[in-house]
Amino acid sequence: MKVMNLPSSILKPGMTVYEDIYNSLGVLILNKDTVLDQWQIEKIHANNVDKVRVRLTKDDTFYAVQEEDIPSAYDSSKIRAFKKKHTAKVNETTHIFKEIERGTVVDTKAVSRISRHIINEFSTVGEVINYLHLARPLDDNTYSHSLNVSLISIIIAKWLELSDKEIDEIAAAGLLHDIGKIKIPERLLQKPGKLTKSELEVVKKHTIMGYMMMDNIIDATDDMKYSALMHHEKIDGSGYPIGALADRIPLFPKIVAIADIYDAMTSNRPYRNRMCPFEVIKNFEMQTFGKLDAKVLTVFLKNIANSYVNDLVELNSGEMCEIVFINPNRVWQPIVRSGTNYIDLSRDNDKRYIKAII
Repeated sequence: MKVMNLPSSILKPGMTVYEDIYNSLGVLILNKDTVLDQWQIEKIHANNVDKVRVRLTKDDTFYAVQEEDIPSAYDSSKIRAFKKKHTAKVNETTHIFKEIERGTVVDTKAVSRISRHIINEFSTVGEVINYLHLARPLDDNTYSHSLNVSLISIIIAKWLELSDKEIDEIAAAGLLHDIGKIKIPERLLQKPGKLTKSELEVVKKHTIMGYMMMDNIIDATDDMKYSALMHHEKIDGSGYPIGALADRIPLFPKIVAIADIYDAMTSNRPYRNRMCPFEVIKNFEMQTFGKLDAKVLTVFLKNIANSYVNDLVELNSGEMCEIVFINPNRVWQPIVRSGTNYIDLSRDNDKRYIKAII
């Protein structure tokens, strides 16, 4: 038996509470020896309890983890603060979209400031990637997705060493890339099943509508307009709405396209649950080379994987591990550590893989 003081952000159903849990007002939340379920964990979060002492057995996935190995990013108070700011910025994004829908002219600088304010609070952009994962809401709407795409586009632009002016522009381009969706029926955007061919054609029109709506943005650059129009284009000509080849697609839409796919796949959707970032990275490697810009994608995959170094992950075997090194040739199969045991997932014959980032 082992007792650990865990951040409430990584509590799992089935863990046993070691001692009574009280909130900041001294009100008893849960009794000791309670075996946690999801509802009780949410109750702990709702009462802003940052850490909980739990009793673990050797069968528990966290048993091999040492408290000092838990990254500071898992600090529940920091996650809560990020969620609060993210929610506020989603609300600002919603307001901007509604203003544009009403035909109000909006300033580009006001748009780019929304996501730049979040980025500027972190010492490294890798931290933003971590918090986007840890603070992911249960239901991601168009406004939340738009903010996330803006943040990820900024991060990619920084990794590509673009200028500050270009980063400001890509911040706005990412935020407004899906602006045309406000003209698409919500029932199609939230449909839990597969869209019919005719429904898909309606949804695809958001790119052209978005391009036209960019006329309501003061100082909107061509790159920003093309990001709304061309973020679903593929360099082999298989995308839409134009079917443009690589040399006809500007850099900004190439960046926004990758940010858009990454956020969509790591988010909950009406028709599926979110995917583990390392599963998404593998998907990028296996299925999108030849469709997305190779230079931008290579820089993105290398850096996005490195953002998760030192994070705790759960393997499909149930083992709880820490990511210690990213394999440059197979970035979705890093070297991980469980206690004193090091596992190179690239040499494990695909038996074990990262199931989830905790």
